[in-house]
Amino acid sequence: MVGRSWKARCLLGHAMASLWMYIMRMPVSRIDAGDMRDMRRACAHVSARMADSLRSMLDSMNIRLWFAGARPKTWPASIAPVLVGAAMAYVRLTQLGTCIEINPEPAECTANRAQQSVLLGRFWPVFALCVLVALLFQIAVNYANDYSDGIRGVDAGRDKEELAQWDAGQVRGRGAKPQRLVASGVPPKQVLMAAGSAAALACVCGLAAVLISQGWWLLAVGALSLVAGWFYTGGRHPYGYAGFGELGVFLFFGLAAVLGTEYALSGTVEGMGVAAAVCCGLNAVMLLMINNLRDVEEDREHGKRTLAVRLGEHNAGILLTVCCVIAWMIGAFVCMALWMPWGAVLLISGVGVPVRMILSVPKRRFCTAFNDAGFQTSFFAVVVVVSALVM
Repeated sequence: MVGRSWKARCLLGHAMASLWMYIMRMPVSRIDAGDMRDMRRACAHVSARMADSLRSMLDSMNIRLWFAGARPKTWPASIAPVLVGAAMAYVRLTQLGTCIEINPEPAECTANRAQQSVLLGRFWPVFALCVLVALLFQIAVNYANDYSDGIRGVDAGRDKEELAQWDAGQVRGRGAKPQRLVASGVPPKQVLMAAGSAAALACVCGLAAVLISQGWWLLAVGALSLVAGWFYTGGRHPYGYAGFGELGVFLFFGLAAVLGTEYALSGTVEGMGVAAAVCCGLNAVMLLMINNLRDVEEDREHGKRTLAVRLGEHNAGILLTVCCVIAWMIGAFVCMALWMPWGAVLLISGVGVPVRMILSVPKRRFCTAFNDAGFQTSFFAVVVVVSALVM
């Protein structure tokens, strides 16, 4: 690793020195069109050498491997619920200060305006902390799952297979699988330490959000989320191996994420927030179901009884379709209630993506289906935010 990094620095230094010497040897008065072409050619050569050097340095530090192990395609499942919860809280706060003009102003209206001022004053700091909590928690769970599956041998032999499939999957949209750290040779203790570090940072951000918002019961939600994240694939009897992973995802990446954010920002939870949380939970369930459908053969061989293994590919595909339809029905209702009728119209404009997602699963184009599920998750959050802002 040290040798590769030193070689990269030497290549970069040599490229820069060559360009500098070329320019210094050329008198300014003699620069013509041909010289400019040579200089552009030299700059292009140096740029290519710099890119190769940077790529070599990144490879030597395994940054790209660790980034792939964090599974960034799953991040929308954690960030989108926070955006939705924040939008629901914003709607509540804008309505809180609305009162009929009466002189003198009722005491209730005065109290509501004061509360609105306090909550809006801390809205953005708490929102930023909620985003960090969700993102760091997702990364911690991904690393923890990598560690647990790796030491159990579930990912054995996947390193070479994934390296061969990853680029091909991105090009053709087939069932490419994300690269795993332990299966790629990273020591399990390092992966576990990375998971613990991300979880610790999530706890710090969560504690700061609780201190600012004074929503002390959110500490219990955070503790339960950490326990659920670890025992998804960790411990002696992981519930993800017993077919309950989708339930855990629905509860913590749907209800807990949306309603926890809404409460932290507005101090209350309302019915529309619950409906939006159910939609986010179903979107997260679809991401996990596609992931498990892709791995159904390997999971069956290793005794990992996911919901896809228990139901079979055909029935799991039907359940995926049902979840998609219900999520869109609830999502259209939420968006229309926020911005009548254009919220629903805006959401329905993207209906082609979930249709392609559903059609891709029987063809085993899981990379396409997974990307579409991630887009659907993000798209719903964006439409909710837009609808909340323009209502």
